[in-house]
Amino acid sequence: MFEKAKAALMLLGTGALLSTMTTTAIPTAAQSEKTNMGSIFHNERLKALILPDSAIVGSASHRIIEGIWVPESKDPAKALAFPQQVKIECHNYGSDDRQCIEIDVTLAAVKTMVSVQDIDTEEYGVDLWDEHGVIASYGGGVSAPCQRHVLTMNFELGAVSLSDIPTHKKGCEAFKETNPYRLARGNYYVDTSPNNDMDRPIKVGKN
Repeated sequence: MFEKAKAALMLLGTGALLSTMTTTAIPTAAQSEKTNMGSIFHNERLKALILPDSAIVGSASHRIIEGIWVPESKDPAKALAFPQQVKIECHNYGSDDRQCIEIDVTLAAVKTMVSVQDIDTEEYGVDLWDEHGVIASYGGGVSAPCQRHVLTMNFELGAVSLSDIPTHKKGCEAFKETNPYRLARGNYYVDTSPNNDMDRPIKVGKN
């Protein structure tokens, strides 16, 4: 458990910290976007540094990627309740050892602080692995009957997506729609600049 927690906390990197009291500076000129965190769980200094997609490098048997889950839907009702920093590691060491492991660090943000709410892992069974990408999934069975979770990864484009797909089984009437997400490269960070403007471009004065 200690190793899992240690690995998950390392996901946050130097740019996403647990408190507004300690932080490492993010380049001022970096582009960022804020994720909807709701009206209660919100700290205006918690921001997301979003980077362009890039190829997922690795070997024929191992790939790893880090980022932030972002809903594909613009509907505020489908926004994530809490921001998540994510690391996904996939390996293919033979027919009996093929899986993707997702480590999620869920952050809880309130007006005065940002803290780690939860550290969790999910294991996906690999359904397809070739030179172009991976398709992996879990759920839909006895332990999680109402949704099938399908992860897709494109090595060349660097695109990673996750779809929560309803199974429409009896007793699962609350799960009616497929909810898709994409993994945006980047990380969360706490802006401790006096004016909360660390993410704004530097204004260069005229000579």
